[in-house]
Amino acid sequence: MDLMQHYEESPLKLEIASLIDVVFLLLIYFMVTASLIKKEADIGFMLPANVAVEDMQEIPVEVLIEITRDGTVQVEGMRFSYDDRELQDLVVQIAGLKEIAASQKSPFFVNVLPHADALHRRIIDVMDACAAAGVNSLTFSKSM
Repeated sequence: MDLMQHYEESPLKLEIASLIDVVFLLLIYFMVTASLIKKEADIGFMLPANVAVEDMQEIPVEVLIEITRDGTVQVEGMRFSYDDRELQDLVVQIAGLKEIAASQKSPFFVNVLPHADALHRRIIDVMDACAAAGVNSLTFSKSM
């Protein structure tokens, strides 16, 4: 019996394809899990410390005065008809709100929102009332 002949006819084969697959899977596993592990030294935390008190923020007091198409003036739920040209109650209301803002040391603004069809005369009435109340900051907004 010739063993060498049998050996040469069936050469020894090493199947490395499956070995490469296993190595490749292990490589992927370690690459994925390596980024998930976080060292304790890298965990951020904050220690309690003395923190300076921030300055108080000023919240402005703003009054919105709406003027409707028919000349009615609305402010803070109060309505003043077109017949009330002097708007004395509006002057008192705005002056009161201005005093509240002054007691809080907050800026005071009046924003007038006239309807697109409101009469200019009525807008001037409201501006006069604001001037009588001593308003220094008056702005206008456009109705939508």
